[in-house]
Amino acid sequence: PEHAPYRFTRVQYGPGPQFAEKEDDSPLLDAKGINEIQQKVGSAYYYGRAIDSTIIPSLTSISAEQSQATERTKRDVNKLFDYLATHPHAKIRYVASDMILHVHSDASYLSAPKARSKLGGYFYLSAKPKNPYDQPSATNALPPLNGAIHINANIIKHVMSAASEAELGALFFNMKDAIPFRVALEEMGHPQPPTPIVVDNSTAAGVANKTVKQRRSKAMDMRFYWVQDRIEQKQFLVYWRKGAENLADYFTKHHPARYHVQMRPVYLHSNSTSNSHHQ
Repeated sequence: PEHAPYRFTRVQYGPGPQFAEKEDDSPLLDAKGINEIQQKVGSAYYYGRAIDSTIIPSLTSISAEQSQATERTKRDVNKLFDYLATHPHAKIRYVASDMILHVHSDASYLSAPKARSKLGGYFYLSAKPKNPYDQPSATNALPPLNGAIHINANIIKHVMSAASEAELGALFFNMKDAIPFRVALEEMGHPQPPTPIVVDNSTAAGVANKTVKQRRSKAMDMRFYWVQDRIEQKQFLVYWRKGAENLADYFTKHHPARYHVQMRPVYLHSNSTSNSHHQ
């Protein structure tokens, strides 16, 4: 059995230097092998986007190298399909709610090749906040979890200069993706308050809400101001929660098998567990 959809790179804790993952020096596949990789990734992407979101981070990493696929890429694809064979028939459960859009946003700094960072987003429909225009207290319970209507798990193409900048980049992309959902929900007869967005980086939350002044970064200036303007327009409400409560964290990095076993029932319906991470 395979319980991890992708190989896990162990984190080196302690005061010593943190080294980037070793570059792939395994042999390149021939044209037929690359085509086979692309076909498998394409078929798995549909299934991942539609139902089994736990494989999306794996597909994002594999897709980034599939045009120059190597023997290591092939092993990664085989590991992914072993995982799918071990965990077939994924299900998502949706429950009745107030149809209010909620978003969790996260980023992992310098976790992708060539000093790139990864972003994650978890979008779901849940209860209307009691005070939709006010910052919730850190002790307030998060709204009940529901099945995802959209998942983000991408690589930020620009090199970020700090973890907070990566978090703001993720916030920008998740906000952009949230706007069509807001419009669609309102046109369906479900008025939306400012969309609550959870982040786990206090500096990013402070910059977004103008309680912290950012150091100027020309590459990020437009994104900073766009995020701030949308918050001022009452389209979004950004607030901080600790990382353990951020549902987007799962989609920003590759975890050990035991973590996948622990978190799979949170994102997918299981007959033996309740899909209620926040209850």
